[in-house]
Amino acid sequence: MKLAKSIQKASALETHFQNRHPFHLMYKDVLDEVEEARGHFDLANVWSHLAPAGNIYRLNGLHQMRLAHCADLQSQLRDVAEERAELLGRDRSLEERCDLLLQALKTTKVGLALGKTQKDTELGWDDQVLQTDGFPVLEEFLAEKVGGWPIVAPLTPSSWESWWSAQLVGWIVALVQTIGPVLVVLGLWEGNTNYLHDPVSTWQRLSVSSILCPNRPLSDWCTILMGVMFSFFVVVQLLNYAASELEDVWKYGRLAGCTSFWSIVGGYINAWCVLWNIVALPLSFWRMERATDVILGSWGLLFMFNLDDLTGIAGQVLGSNDLEFQRSLCWTYALLSQCPVELKDVVNPEAQNVEELWSFTLTDESIRSTRCEDQSNAPTRVAASEKTPLLAKAAENRVPSMDNMRAVMRFSARGYNYHLPSNNTTMLASIWQLIVYWLRLMQVLLPLFFFIVNKPCPADGHPKS
Repeated sequence: MKLAKSIQKASALETHFQNRHPFHLMYKDVLDEVEEARGHFDLANVWSHLAPAGNIYRLNGLHQMRLAHCADLQSQLRDVAEERAELLGRDRSLEERCDLLLQALKTTKVGLALGKTQKDTELGWDDQVLQTDGFPVLEEFLAEKVGGWPIVAPLTPSSWESWWSAQLVGWIVALVQTIGPVLVVLGLWEGNTNYLHDPVSTWQRLSVSSILCPNRPLSDWCTILMGVMFSFFVVVQLLNYAASELEDVWKYGRLAGCTSFWSIVGGYINAWCVLWNIVALPLSFWRMERATDVILGSWGLLFMFNLDDLTGIAGQVLGSNDLEFQRSLCWTYALLSQCPVELKDVVNPEAQNVEELWSFTLTDESIRSTRCEDQSNAPTRVAASEKTPLLAKAAENRVPSMDNMRAVMRFSARGYNYHLPSNNTTMLASIWQLIVYWLRLMQVLLPLFFFIVNKPCPADGHPKS
């Protein structure tokens, strides 16, 4: 039954995105999930298809991106409160006028101006879910007070505590993953069991008789063979991680890109950690005296590069998980696709009272501007880019799916436009692709290398390491 629902959802999703604009429909999916209008569909599968797996770097990047939008919109809200002071009450303070605007926002009605697009009769989705009381987009970014410069942070105590905990954990994990593997390698490099420290001497002692030494104790053979097996499985684990990171880089690049410090550095720290773990793997196994030590050493290496995952230690400390992160990222992206860059585009210039100040009319693509006489759409904070490729069957008037959507993210009307995916996404994806190719080679060569280059044969006159 679950498999059938998953197949039904995947098929419906493809038709869904081809008949309507992706941003419009993604926003509708968020509202549907909130209202539980489609409880028989598991939208978590949709979010996991669109969003990457969560880690502390992406979580902090999401927080930083969201707070930057909150800061700009709340600054604009204060400007609107000043401009409409006569209507809101000039005798009131600025904060009181802003509160009146927020109260009016929660009771305003959202209208629809959808084009004559083909209805998706297969699922029977109804556009009435878009007709909300209040506008969830602006409520999301205006309700929680933020402030600070140059780092924007929440001002409410509970939100600030969660934000600060995530920042602190992020810096600790970044420090461990950046320096930890290097310290492991440096700590093992001068040891007697590092056969790479003196490669000439190691090469001279290698021969068929020394590799297949019959005088080697059984305990040494068990350790060597266990090291061969676990070096293969550790590399396979790293390879699977690198392959998933390659896919997640593109997912995250489409939804958040390089719009924050954490979004940029997180992927490079993970790549750095994986590369140093490969170097540390043989050095760590060579010093093992028993087969059981190899098992424990393998878990120690895997622990370090999994430290940032929300399914691991970071998620346990913060009380978060992949599902929550993926839903939050998709929700934020969908809301931003309907969020005007300038609040004046949704303020009624002819309002006679507070209740008429806001005006929201959704179209097939975004939201209608109140400042344009031709009823054109207002620029939104996430919008389709001109770089979005057209589908081959253009005659059918289809729009690209989310997988090949190219978007632009704006944080203010006069600020920089961030293209998603960005050049940083392309560069990071290239690095992960090279790591994937290298690990595929290493999963064959490293176990063979570990078997050949290992403890000296006692018959050669070398002391047991």
